[in-house]
Amino acid sequence: MRTKWGTCNIEAKRIWLNLELAKKDKQCLEYVVVHEIVHLLERGHGERFVALMNKFLPNWQFYKDELNRYPLESY
Repeated sequence: MRTKWGTCNIEAKRIWLNLELAKKDKQCLEYVVVHEIVHLLERGHGERFVALMNKFLPNWQFYKDELNRYPLESY
């Protein structure tokens, strides 16, 4: 993965994580894992997605902002 921190296949219920996450804070890894798991319940990023993120990881927006400060390294 060169442009994403994580992705999932809803039909196969499979999640992929960018190996670069191993170099980041564990809270950033947790955010990406929760984000992708929530996508297994809600495909988009609408109100239901936000509500689920708030339920499972209340400070998710802080971790999202923190992760977005780090660029993905080029290959």
